[in-house]
Amino acid sequence: MMITLNGREINFEKGMTVADAIKAAGASVDAMTLVIVDGKLLLCGRCYTEPLVDGANIRLMTITSGG
Repeated sequence: MMITLNGREINFEKGMTVADAIKAAGASVDAMTLVIVDGKLLLCGRCYTEPLVDGANIRLMTITSGG
């Protein structure tokens, strides 16, 4: 059973949250990171409670600005 985070496959474990998957991938998020699960944007803080299902696809996108 696997999930994908930014193209990297990670072993899925029952009860895993988005935050667990991010940690397992060695990634991190901050206030400037969008978390998208199966095409749906998560609200701030939801990655700590949002449960995953086998086969989920997570994308982390850093918000950048410039001028």
